[in-house]
Amino acid sequence: MPKLVFAILPTVGGQVRETQYISKLAATSAYSKANEPGVLTYSVCLPRDEADQKTIYMVEAYADQAAFDAHMQIPLVKDMIQWMGGPEPVLESAPTVLELDIVEDFGLFTRPDGVAAAADPYVVVGEVSYKDGELVEKSLAHWGKVVATTKADEPGSLVYALARNPAEPTKLYTFEAYESKEYLWETHAKSQAVQDNVAETKDWRAGLKHHIVKQVQGFLTRSKI
Repeated sequence: MPKLVFAILPTVGGQVRETQYISKLAATSAYSKANEPGVLTYSVCLPRDEADQKTIYMVEAYADQAAFDAHMQIPLVKDMIQWMGGPEPVLESAPTVLELDIVEDFGLFTRPDGVAAAADPYVVVGEVSYKDGELVEKSLAHWGKVVATTKADEPGSLVYALARNPAEPTKLYTFEAYESKEYLWETHAKSQAVQDNVAETKDWRAGLKHHIVKQVQGFLTRSKI
């Protein structure tokens, strides 16, 4: 089963974030792209909100659990974990690291050519909360129509995946990337499938949160998945 890892890293800011941490993540990304075919996405991101000068977001996708486990054992990752636990402060508070299962019926959809052509892909991770787990299951049929429309009719929708966390049975997560902010809101969000999903499931939902980020290092997709 493909895996999605979403991490929120509240650094102490300054050169720790801008130089040290991002450089280490960039080196890890380069190694993974060259040597780990099971690493499908390794995207190092910062908040689009420039008032936040401390947080790093990581969006990672793996072919399966074995690919993720192997990645965690490479020397670059081990050295980075050791550095994070060293005497100099790196994180301001505990990180949030979510290990998610990509919903297999939908998979991880990417447009490699579109990603390569996009100067600044508009990356979003969404958290959709439902009132109970049964409503999550009912919602999947509606999400299926969104995914199908995104694949078939939206050339500016570059990456799309739906994921879930077994420890959070009332939540779904989305991993999305678009050629621009305008394409997200003027094309994708206004599609009939998205509008129907919202209209037909809004009373099932308990909350919606978007993490809107900018990729500064790494890769959203390989040339082929």
